[in-house]
Amino acid sequence: MWTELLGRIRGQFQTESGIRAALASTDYRLLVGSSTLWWLAHYMEMIVLGWLVLELTDSASLVGLVGFCRSIPSLIVGGFGGLLSDRMGRRPLILAAQTLTFCMYGTVALLLATGLLALWHLVAIALTLGCAWAMDWPTRRALIPDLVGRPRVVDALMLENFGMSIARALGPLLAGVVLDAFDVLGCFLTLSGLSAISLLLLRALSRQPIPQTSSPSSASPLAQIQDSVRYVRQNQSILAVTLITMIMNMLAFPYMNFLPVFARDVLGQGPVGLGYLGAAVGIGNVLGLFLVNFSRRFASAGWIFVAGTLLHCFALFSFTTSAVFVLSWAFLLVVGIGHACFGIMQSSIVLLSAADERRGQAMGAIAVAIGAGPFGRLQTGVLADAIGAPLAVGGEVALAAVLVATVAITLPAIRQVSDSQEQTAGS
Repeated sequence: MWTELLGRIRGQFQTESGIRAALASTDYRLLVGSSTLWWLAHYMEMIVLGWLVLELTDSASLVGLVGFCRSIPSLIVGGFGGLLSDRMGRRPLILAAQTLTFCMYGTVALLLATGLLALWHLVAIALTLGCAWAMDWPTRRALIPDLVGRPRVVDALMLENFGMSIARALGPLLAGVVLDAFDVLGCFLTLSGLSAISLLLLRALSRQPIPQTSSPSSASPLAQIQDSVRYVRQNQSILAVTLITMIMNMLAFPYMNFLPVFARDVLGQGPVGLGYLGAAVGIGNVLGLFLVNFSRRFASAGWIFVAGTLLHCFALFSFTTSAVFVLSWAFLLVVGIGHACFGIMQSSIVLLSAADERRGQAMGAIAVAIGAGPFGRLQTGVLADAIGAPLAVGGEVALAAVLVATVAITLPAIRQVSDSQEQTAGS
């Protein structure tokens, strides 16, 4: 079965001229390779960090606190990502962020090896990792059109999301296996190794020249941020994606940080079972890529984005009602399918709707919207301690579905964005 599936994947990619054109860029291949390892480390870290905090404290609220610290920098510094990329260049900024991530993984490994690790260390390191991510992710996405051209943006993002989906499946599974065999120290040594290889690939990328699409502004950072806010508000498609991203990160996506709680306290599983649960989402992501590619033939990018987001919500709500491991795994598989639609079209809509010189600012707005996630993790942790994780996550994701539908109805331009068009909203 797996041989047949891989054959179909290979055949699908070989027959897509747009994907072949994107892969023709050496720079893009290096970026995808680096990003795949980066995502693998990221999804492994999400599982390991939550498990480590749970072992240290036995508190769901403290798991939420560390998750809050890991994500809050997106809200605080995410808006500066576009400004810094204009001043430093996109590649140097990605290199700096990846170097910082590597150093933080090594620091945790060192503290574990010496027996000095304390909760406050994890809080500080989570904040630092969050700052690195807030600069890294939007800059990686904003770099893609520079490498492949605007007409190939969706194809390139599909490939990047294919690597991310594989990482999302393997990351939690790898985390569970390594946790079971080598404990958390082995996990953070593995994370350090993955991050180092990703950094080496980026260093090769940094030697390749790219066309300049923007130049540093003489305006103050505050004035530039105000200008970015005005631009997002005037572009209904980008505004809708930003609002939906904020809703999902605050109310739906915090469930990932609480998978250790569901695995141990609801489903009676250990590290390996936790890894299988996390892997289900990644496998669903891979399947979701085929759904996105098929749906592009008859549905707009906006419709795919909205429908996939709602599917994610409904499947996650079903997951919170299950106490049977097999059913829970199946629901998370569907969550992954919906998340693939969300993830691919989120960046696609923004990159297609923004003018070239506004790409960094537009992706910075998405990073700020992702910054709503920390408050979701914090409130979910408090609610989980008070009423249990299933009720806390279930109630929040039901509210998310209602709000997403409201945004899609009140901002109809989101449903009309096509991945074949090149919108250049006025600056």
